Amino acid sequence: MSDLIHIVYLSVSARKLAEKEQNELLTEIRRNNKILEVTGLLLYNDEFFTQVIEGAKNTIQNLHETIKKDSRHGNLVKLLEEPIENRAFPDWSMGYRKINTNEDSSLPGFSNFMNADQPTENMEGITEEVMHLLNSFRTHT
Repeated sequence: MSDLIHIVYLSVSARKLAEKEQNELLTEIRRNNKILEVTGLLLYNDEFFTQVIEGAKNTIQNLHETIKKDSRHGNLVKLLEEPIENRAFPDWSMGYRKINTNEDSSLPGFSNFMNADQPTENMEGITEEVMHLLNSFRTHT
């Protein structure tokens, strides 16, 4: 059995990141992920982060705990944590795409999840929807 897992989370940006800050963040993430053998995808839209991280179970769980403490964002909501047989993003130390708010609603699988009063109440059974959204980004970007 594989020791691989992935965690998918959403969070609210503490403030809008300038393009230079985004590039610095990506450089830091990619450097650290290469060392930790973590792959994944990061989406950012001036307000929200959506990220999938995948790798060895202990590594990913520890990384998630570190991410939760990062001051660049708050209101972190874990959507998914589950074992995986294979990485969805095996060649991406951290794939990245910045999207704008106008694009959001046209994306396959889009949900206004983070603006809901109680976002975690509707999380049961969302694995398929989350993975559809992430795979759509992987395929179309």
